[in-house]
Amino acid sequence: METKLEIKGDKPKIKRPNFIPNPHGHGVEAEILVQGNEEQNPSSGHQHNNIPEDQILTAYVELSNRSTWNSKPLPVRDVKADDLIRIPFPKLNSCSRLPEQLPVDNYPDADPFLPWIHDVFPTNDGKWIQFVAQNKRRCHTGNSVDQEAILDHTAPQSSLFQHIPLVKLNNSTAETPRYRLCSHEEADLESVSTRFICRFKPSGDITFSTFNIDYEWSAVRKRQAVMFHENGRDNGFIHTSQLIFKCPVPDHLIEKVRNGSSVVDDWATIFVDLIPIRTPPRYGPPDEFLSPFYSASMKKQSRSSFDPHKEWGGNHILPEIDDSGRWENFPVCKPSLMTYEPQALEKKHHLVSCLWASTGYTTRGNRYAINDGQRRLLEWITFNKILGFDHFYIYDNSGAFTNQSSLQPIADIFPDDVTLINWPSRVCNNNPNNVDSPGERSSQYAAESSCRLRFGPHTNWIGQFDIDEYLIPMGNFSSLLPLLDRLDDEGNKIISFASWRAWPRRTHINDPEETTVLDNQTLCSRFNEECFELSIKKNTTIMEAYNCDRQKPGQKGSVMPAEKQIYRPEYVKQHFIHYSSVTETTNLPENEYVKKFGRKRAFPDPLSRFGNELNEGLMLHSKAIARQDTAGWKKNCHNNTKGFDQCRIGFPFPEDDSNATYDKDGWEYNCYVNPRIDTYWASKLSNKLKEMGFLN
Repeated sequence: METKLEIKGDKPKIKRPNFIPNPHGHGVEAEILVQGNEEQNPSSGHQHNNIPEDQILTAYVELSNRSTWNSKPLPVRDVKADDLIRIPFPKLNSCSRLPEQLPVDNYPDADPFLPWIHDVFPTNDGKWIQFVAQNKRRCHTGNSVDQEAILDHTAPQSSLFQHIPLVKLNNSTAETPRYRLCSHEEADLESVSTRFICRFKPSGDITFSTFNIDYEWSAVRKRQAVMFHENGRDNGFIHTSQLIFKCPVPDHLIEKVRNGSSVVDDWATIFVDLIPIRTPPRYGPPDEFLSPFYSASMKKQSRSSFDPHKEWGGNHILPEIDDSGRWENFPVCKPSLMTYEPQALEKKHHLVSCLWASTGYTTRGNRYAINDGQRRLLEWITFNKILGFDHFYIYDNSGAFTNQSSLQPIADIFPDDVTLINWPSRVCNNNPNNVDSPGERSSQYAAESSCRLRFGPHTNWIGQFDIDEYLIPMGNFSSLLPLLDRLDDEGNKIISFASWRAWPRRTHINDPEETTVLDNQTLCSRFNEECFELSIKKNTTIMEAYNCDRQKPGQKGSVMPAEKQIYRPEYVKQHFIHYSSVTETTNLPENEYVKKFGRKRAFPDPLSRFGNELNEGLMLHSKAIARQDTAGWKKNCHNNTKGFDQCRIGFPFPEDDSNATYDKDGWEYNCYVNPRIDTYWASKLSNKLKEMGFLN
């Protein structure tokens, strides 16, 4: 399908049938527990109304002729500056508001060689500018004609994960440097394994990007036959969902970046341009063109051979930078602690939480809305402070939905313990899992990596949980800190906890018989089945209400539940919500790994283990029960009329271990109460919330 461009003003739009579905979803009327003053939001920062034109973030869109991809050698691009389409983004005008102002939901998709940037910031030592990007190709992966057109158009996103060697031409000048695609042996040392040219302004210094992890080597270690498929069916390869890379800061600028003096009145004086090197993706085995750092460690030769002279030719010279499609003027702001947590510059946290949360949200497929984010966050932070968490980084996604307030009022209750970052970017596809084009949690993935990379160097451990997931210390543990000490003694860097959805106990929810009952098919999503709005009683906590797990402690390993982790951030190189996908050890060259661990196989990670649910910790997953999930509950929960669906209201098995399967009224038992919660943790949490004035 041919892609046509329609120009309106200075901003291009792709014109093709149903190319990008409306990502907004439904508005969510959030339940407001605390009303805050948005003007007091410390992350709001100062906004500059009139920044100079040469400091405006700008995309220079290059419309590639990809019909040349099948030509060998690859034809040299003849694009000129006048051929580029300039798209400015003047709304980015504040360093302290940078993540919420980046054009994440307004990405210039006419040029898929431009990385889809979600965050950019300097490392705390001032030596690198870190980029967090998502793979835009993962947003739409269906089999329809329109979906296939998207996959074809976005194929360049795959190439951004694969390194390219460059050599600088001898006749280049400092003002107009020129580079040639080449073999590893010909490449300059600083550009033997890169993908982006980084130009710093106003100095004009040039550096070359490096990946945080080697994606090709990770694919080898994960035993993938290929790294990318030409038809785009790569969703199972989770580690290529996210593109994380960094640009080296020129030596003479490092100290200014490190101490934040280059930022004046919340705006940058140093900027970096990002110029992608445009080549076709490599669809062969992931070891066909490995970086020399990794290829030298392998005992066997590659399964295939990528010949750069055959593919690119011996004289493929890149256009001048000003003639190349690129991102210009990413501001080099202050390191993260200086921006968000200056009081922590002289100390290091021990255990922190990275949270992507909102006051309310719509579930996959925009089927229904959940609106209790403020209440959940309040109770969750209060509980986890008791467990030993000493800081919480909240990436507030409330702005992705309409008619919403903010989580800032809850953050303000814990001024010394919470850092809130407005993060309004939407997930790029909120489809259900069982459809032709399943969803991609782009915003959540990027927020998690942003938190790990921004704040990981300033903490010993990160606990990766959502606000509906409670880690309950078991056995003799009354906090998480002794458990972390145990992991240190063992030499382990990651601990996982199984998570299986729990049901809210009927005794702890507002009585369905006294709740507004609905029988509208659209609202209930069941034929002739009434539903109701399930809510937790105000005199109890959400943790206590959902204390009815579908598996007894110690039995979750017999099924395949989800998992969440506590991990050492310096050890984990890439993390995705439930698990670590690449670590320091799995990233090692093969010979070093074998020498250290005595085996070739990298997974499961040798320094990771599951927690013992009986004497270390147990996960309670209090995922909200939405209106549609209550449809037909009377039939589904009763032994005489049980329907085809699950009962999602908790009726606990009796503690006497009797063989009974239902109570005297015929309600079927379907979950197990954790006595540790009811007899110990519930009272601790309730008493603390009462002290704060939030529980009757």
